[in-house]
Amino acid sequence: MEQKIIPIKGMHCKSCEIVLSEKLGAISGVSKVSVKFGTNNAIITARKMPDDNTIAAAVKEAGYEIGYEKKPLISKNKTVRRDVIIGIIIITILAIFVWKTKFADVTLLKTSGLNSSIAALIIGLTAGFSTCMALVGGLVLGISAQHAKKYPNVSAIKRFKPHLIFNLGRIAGFMFFGAIIGALGSIFQVSGNILGILMIFIGIAMAILGLNLTELFPKLKNITLPSKIGKTIDTRINKSGKYNSISTLVTGALTFFLPCGFTQAMQLVAIGSGSPVTGALIMGMFALGTAPGLLTIGGLTSIVKGAFAKSFFRIIGVGVVAMALINIMNGANLINIHLPDFESEQTITTMDKSVKKFETIYHLDNDISPNKFTAKVGQKSALIVEVKDDGQGCMSTIMIQGLNDKPQYLKSGKKLILDFTPTSTGEYKITCAMGVERGTIKVVR
Repeated sequence: MEQKIIPIKGMHCKSCEIVLSEKLGAISGVSKVSVKFGTNNAIITARKMPDDNTIAAAVKEAGYEIGYEKKPLISKNKTVRRDVIIGIIIITILAIFVWKTKFADVTLLKTSGLNSSIAALIIGLTAGFSTCMALVGGLVLGISAQHAKKYPNVSAIKRFKPHLIFNLGRIAGFMFFGAIIGALGSIFQVSGNILGILMIFIGIAMAILGLNLTELFPKLKNITLPSKIGKTIDTRINKSGKYNSISTLVTGALTFFLPCGFTQAMQLVAIGSGSPVTGALIMGMFALGTAPGLLTIGGLTSIVKGAFAKSFFRIIGVGVVAMALINIMNGANLINIHLPDFESEQTITTMDKSVKKFETIYHLDNDISPNKFTAKVGQKSALIVEVKDDGQGCMSTIMIQGLNDKPQYLKSGKKLILDFTPTSTGEYKITCAMGVERGTIKVVR
C-alpha cells in the first residue's frame, strides 16, 4: 500500500473534510482518504497511487486547490473586517438599550403570589430573553451558527430540529434534577468558586466559537473545543442524514448545571420546597419558559442562507464573543479575585468571641444599602440583610466571595445572616450567584 500527503488550499470548515474525502475517495485505486481541516492536508492510501494530475483534478472538482496556504494573523479581507465592525456597533447599541431600559430585570415579588410552578414559567420566559441568553443562549448560538455554516445546503427544518431536541432534553433534565434537589435539599448547592470556574470555562469555549465565526483571525481556525466536549455537543449529520439526537438531549439536560442567575434562584426555591414533585414542577416549568427565547436564536441560524449568511455569522460571532467576556468577568468575581493589602496581610488563628454585625437593607430599586463594610482579620462577623422586596432577575441571590460563598435567596420579609471569619486582609466582593458585584467588605488587620 502507498501513502501520499496532499496539501490543500481553501479549506474553511470541518465540512470541507467531507467534500474532499468523497471526491478523493472516488478515484480508482484509492482505498482510504483522511482529510484534516486543522492541518490543511489530505492523506491518500492506495495500492497504486494515482498520478498527480488525477488527484489535482479531483481536488479542483471539490472546489479547492493543491498547495500551501499562509494565513495572516488578522484577515486582510475587507468584507470580514466590515462585518466585524458592524457586529461591534450592533452589540454596543443593544448593550446600551438593555442597560438603559433594564430589559433583563424581572421582579420575583410580582410572581410570588402565584402558584410556584406558574411563577417559574413566567420567570423562565423572561430569563430566556435576557440574562440566560448571555450564558445558555450564547453557547447555543455559537454552536448552532457553526453547525449552519458546516451544512449550508441542509433545509431550515433539519437545521431547526436539533434545537427542538435540545430544549426537550433541557425540560426533561430540569425536571429530573429538580426532583432530586427538592428531595435532598441544599446538599446540591454549589460553592461560588466552582460556579466561577465553570463560568470562566464556558466563557472560554464561547470565545473560541465566536472568534472562529468572525473569521477575523485566520490562525485561530485550528483552535476548536476539546474533543470530549465536541463529542458531547455533537450535532453532526451522519451518512444517513440524521443528527446525533441522544447527545443533543443530554447536552440540553446538562444545562441545569450552568450558572445562570435565574437558574440559581429557581434552584434555591426548589431546594426550599422540600418536595421532589414540587422541585420537578418548578424547574421543569422554568425550563419550559426559557424555551421560546432559546428556540428563537436557534431559529435565526436555521433560516439564513446564501450570500447574507456569511456576514450574518460573522456578526453573530461578535455577539458570542461579547457574551463570553461577560461570563468570564463574572466568573472572575465568583472565584474571589480581590485586591489584598500586601503590607499588612497575615493569617491569624485567634479570634474575638463576640460577633461583629454589619446590617444592610435590600430594596428592589437600589439593591443593598449600605454596601461597603470594614471587618477585621480573625473576628467573627455577620452580614445581616433585611430583605424588603423579593430579589430581581439574576440578582435574586446574595453571597460574599471568599467569606461566605453559598448563595442565599432574597425573599421579602426574610432576614438573611451571612456569617464569616476572615483569615487574611483584602477586599472581598458581595455578589449575586452570577458574580455581578453589589458591594464590598474590606478586611483589615
